[in-house]
Amino acid sequence: MASLICKFSGCLQSILLREASCCSRILINHEHKRYRKRSRKPAPWFEPRKTGKLTYGVTDENVADLKQQVWEDSFKPDSPIRAEFLERKGLTDNMIASQYQVDKNFKWKFNTKRTGVIAIKLGMIPQWTKEGEKVMCTVLQVLDNHVIRYTPPEDFQKSQGFHPWFSKNVGSMVVGTLSCSPLLFSKRYNNLFLEAGVAPKRKLTRFLVSPECKLAPGTKLRACHFRVDDYVDVSAKTIGHAFQGVVKRWGFKGQSATHRGGKSWRRAGATGGGRSQAGTRRGKKMAGHMGMDWNTQKGLKILRMDNKYDVIYVKGVVPGPDHCYVRVMDTVLNHRRKGLMKNPPSCPTLLEDSAQKLPSEVLSSDLFDFRDDSISISAE
Repeated sequence: MASLICKFSGCLQSILLREASCCSRILINHEHKRYRKRSRKPAPWFEPRKTGKLTYGVTDENVADLKQQVWEDSFKPDSPIRAEFLERKGLTDNMIASQYQVDKNFKWKFNTKRTGVIAIKLGMIPQWTKEGEKVMCTVLQVLDNHVIRYTPPEDFQKSQGFHPWFSKNVGSMVVGTLSCSPLLFSKRYNNLFLEAGVAPKRKLTRFLVSPECKLAPGTKLRACHFRVDDYVDVSAKTIGHAFQGVVKRWGFKGQSATHRGGKSWRRAGATGGGRSQAGTRRGKKMAGHMGMDWNTQKGLKILRMDNKYDVIYVKGVVPGPDHCYVRVMDTVLNHRRKGLMKNPPSCPTLLEDSAQKLPSEVLSSDLFDFRDDSISISAE
């Protein structure tokens, strides 16, 4: 066996084959790796969000005063968080500006990776083209998105969240949405937002970005991060259906309604691989948990955008139930990204000053605007 391998590979002098050739017989055993589909172990970077109820003898009146103070400090229109950054963790504005300084002359490239946003799925609504064709669109709203943390590529490769199949030229950017009261979370979770200087977020996620597209912690992200007629990828967890059989989970036909027998008409049937297989093959369609898995719809076109309320209308369906969190990012499809070479997007994002100059609502050139006249009759 060893001589046969060396004859075709020509690597007899390698250290691996030197050690293997010492043995007269080489045993090659391929065993399928079996593991749980859903891991119950939390991620290594996970911080506990909530702790036990600690009263410390505080009365109800004092609790009401604390909530009022949190409202004035965090969510009031003239609060420091709304007006300017809070005092960051040992950092000044000049230090942050120099650390996250971005080249303004940088132009978007084909392999550039920008950050994404977290949106909330509101539902589906029909739209009509100028030819009268009905198009179903999914409505997504981008609410209160801020950059929480950025990790450069050299530090991201040493972290526990890095995988070998990731590119070595990408960093990690954490984005949060929906500000909440600090009283709802633990101290360890609240400390994650000291660098950004924003209120604690209800939902956090991570995006892989290029070093040229880095953003300073505390930067606000809006729906105008994308543009009309752009193509995006939307990821979310599908609707959970609990434990289901093969008929509903995989679409098995089952037995006929007239000649079925007992309880076997909805069963999967034989699961063995035959005499030569000696067991069930991995990936066999069987009964099990259905839904609650991450799914990505790629290449969805943005047909309409409301810049006032940060609402995005994408063509097609999006995984997940209504009012769920979805991740919206630039598409990875090559044939869709080629169109951006002529009209590249804003990199790393559209600044707040430029976003205020945009119109309140933008529609695709293919959609019909119902504020316009559908039929015009000339006076005779």
